[in-house]
Amino acid sequence: MQKRWPLIALLMVVALILTACPSATPEKVVVKETVVITKEVPVTVEKIVERVVKVTPEVTPAPDELSGTLVVGRGGDSVILDAGPATDGESWRVICEVMEPLVRLEGTSTKPIPWLAESWETKDSQTWIFHLRKGVKFHNGDPFNAEVVKWNIERWRDKDNPYRFGRTFEYYDAEFGEDLAITDVKVIDDYTIQIKLAQPSAVLLAKLSLCGVFSMNDPKVVEEQGDKYGTPAGTIVGTGPFKFVEWVPDDHITLERNNNWWGGPPRLARIIFRSIPDNSARFAELKAGTIQTGDFAQTDLPAAEADPNINVYLLPALSTGYIAFQQCTPPFDKLEVREAVAHAVNWGALIEPFYGKYGELAGSFQPPAVLGSNPDIKPYKYDPELAKKLLAQAGLPDGFETDFWYIPVIRGYFPDSKAIGEAIAADLAKVGIRVNLKTEDWGAYLDDRNEGKFPMWMLGWGSDNGDPDNYLGWHFSHPVGKPKKEDCYNNDRVAELLIQGRVVADPAEREKIYQEAELLIHKDVARIPVVWVKGAAVFRKEVKGYVPVVFRSWYEHLWISKD
Repeated sequence: MQKRWPLIALLMVVALILTACPSATPEKVVVKETVVITKEVPVTVEKIVERVVKVTPEVTPAPDELSGTLVVGRGGDSVILDAGPATDGESWRVICEVMEPLVRLEGTSTKPIPWLAESWETKDSQTWIFHLRKGVKFHNGDPFNAEVVKWNIERWRDKDNPYRFGRTFEYYDAEFGEDLAITDVKVIDDYTIQIKLAQPSAVLLAKLSLCGVFSMNDPKVVEEQGDKYGTPAGTIVGTGPFKFVEWVPDDHITLERNNNWWGGPPRLARIIFRSIPDNSARFAELKAGTIQTGDFAQTDLPAAEADPNINVYLLPALSTGYIAFQQCTPPFDKLEVREAVAHAVNWGALIEPFYGKYGELAGSFQPPAVLGSNPDIKPYKYDPELAKKLLAQAGLPDGFETDFWYIPVIRGYFPDSKAIGEAIAADLAKVGIRVNLKTEDWGAYLDDRNEGKFPMWMLGWGSDNGDPDNYLGWHFSHPVGKPKKEDCYNNDRVAELLIQGRVVADPAEREKIYQEAELLIHKDVARIPVVWVKGAAVFRKEVKGYVPVVFRSWYEHLWISKD
């Protein structure tokens, strides 16, 4: 295999000292039980960041422990389970157990490894040839081959594809865009496919690892089900370790073991994803043992760490909670107004009550673990008097009234969004900005935000693959002179820099590109980054086989111990 594509710089990689990282053949993975992380080396651009991890001797489940059910408590339901249009984490976490991409990232790193593609090659980083894994079957027995890959890619890239069913493929548009579009897909033989890009790319493999959108659907099932596919009225069919069983909206989604998975049968018999919107109710169920893992507010983590029946694994900060503006909507089209909001709120006062030791007041948009995060950018200073002066300069000495939308689900970056929104609104009122707090269903919220219907809103982002093109690039990349409808932010220099960042391979060069873009975005107050949040994986102690991972789940290696 000829691979001339340079590997992406790894900025917050946890190089575990154990043999549990996934290889090209997951069935060979040896699972060990992680005890404690004892050391964290400061991040640098030039070197891989390592953590020293103590492990117990290898643990193997007993035969009668392979029938366990893992119940996952989460703050909200999935929006859609169709790999392609899905953009939210609650949808991805289900999709990625059922469906698989061509490549994945190795364990705790950003190194692409073979998955449904066994190998790949390129001479110019523009034309890529992928050699597919043979013998892989969809859950219904349909074969996986090059025609399947071509069908899925054509669906991603063709806005007029009849099997899109009117759905928006936002991730493809953002990750590839006009400058990096897939221009041609050619089947060479049953297990070889060629992909050609509009220009060379150093980040194609990292993009293709995003299982929530670039995984392989079964074309026959999509065509048969039509617009029911990926909804509670339909089903989804993939090649992954778990098979879809049912989706009861706002209640649960059930998956079951795929005994014929090419990587070997998973150790869990089934996974149930339960929707439990209330933080306290979800944590109470964890303590009671009716769920074994899930999403929990940072304020619950100290109690979880103190509970002898619960393990908490902390992961690097790879997410940012932020406030955004629709900059084609007055008065947020004026820089002084956005600056006034930035200085009117005591952002630092939000950290302790809502995040405790697990959150850090954000400076640059990207957290320090991501390439191009700019350490010279400091958080906006709390200065209500300056905010009033800026409003006067904008011609609004008496302030103004606006809607402010808060997310309706629980996320690590905003664990109690309504209360955080109320705190922000209280500070804004002190300088004359009168806020109407609003929210709506999660799916509608994401759609309306994307359509530019919100004047001011809160949202967040967690890194999907460790690369800045998926972070800064996702939010601010667009063709020069063609800002996104979402926020109408238009800075041609930023657009040019982010286009360069997709092409340049050298990590040091890329760092400079993204740091310059970060500075311009900060000066424009395009977004207000509020908090960088550490990740936390929380499990009851009967759940075995977990290894701290960053960019994908580890469900296929888990089991429920009877000890």
